[in-house]
Amino acid sequence: MKQLCHLLKLTEEELKREVYNYLQQKKKNPICKDGFVYAEGEIPILLVAHMDTVFYKPPKKLYYNKKQDKIYSPDGGIGGDDRCGVYAILKLLEKYKPYVLFTQGEEMGCIGVTKAVNKLKKPNVKYIIEFDRRGSKDCVFYDCGNNKFINYIESFGFVLDYGSYSDISVLASKWDIAAVNLSSGYYNEHTENEYIIFKELVNTINRAENMLKEYKKAPYFDYQEIGYTSHTTYDNLEAELELLVRYFGIKSKNQISQILSPNVQSRKLVLKKQRNQKDNKGDKK
Repeated sequence: MKQLCHLLKLTEEELKREVYNYLQQKKKNPICKDGFVYAEGEIPILLVAHMDTVFYKPPKKLYYNKKQDKIYSPDGGIGGDDRCGVYAILKLLEKYKPYVLFTQGEEMGCIGVTKAVNKLKKPNVKYIIEFDRRGSKDCVFYDCGNNKFINYIESFGFVLDYGSYSDISVLASKWDIAAVNLSSGYYNEHTENEYIIFKELVNTINRAENMLKEYKKAPYFDYQEIGYTSHTTYDNLEAELELLVRYFGIKSKNQISQILSPNVQSRKLVLKKQRNQKDNKGDKK
């Protein structure tokens, strides 16, 4: 926990230097560019987190409620989104050697990750894990509808949910690699009441560790865009239907027929409407 609190108190540039120096010490030959820090690994799984926060300054004071296992600050938001993700990756790097990508400008529209995909060659990895989601057990895939990948991630104890947009929305589609965003223990992100439940972050790290341990058993999972392809050309219609039902609670034949419209733009609008109807509390990463 001490390391996490240290990360929370760093500015973005201080954190970037610390991450780069740490990767150098690990002899990972990191690439440090405007917008990101990247290093290849020996385990073919890419871990992703962003170094920026929505807050102008990091918190000066942090408090810990032992009974609730809660980290918070009287100064306001603490930047758990996404210092929790950075912490998770650094902890996993203590024992394992995955590929890693730390980005900047995620909160301003995924600026750093866009620079990364344009400058880096596609990594030889089986899938991508991002640690940038509120809560304790969510696994979010955005527009990636690879049902085998979703089932695989859920087998480690996560529960399917939906989200709006994050760095992996760019990475997965550009590199044709399936990607997931995992809950990292923070709550009330982007607000003055943000807090972290430390044990929930640790639980996610432990589940991710199990994934790294079993990397040899995992196949390569490709990016399959859900709902945006005409049903006349979609190779796995049953899988798409199952995922739509799980994502949005679609039950009526009318709703399903709308989703399966051959008009690509129409299907985009229908999916967007379904998401907006379900999310009445604002965007969720």
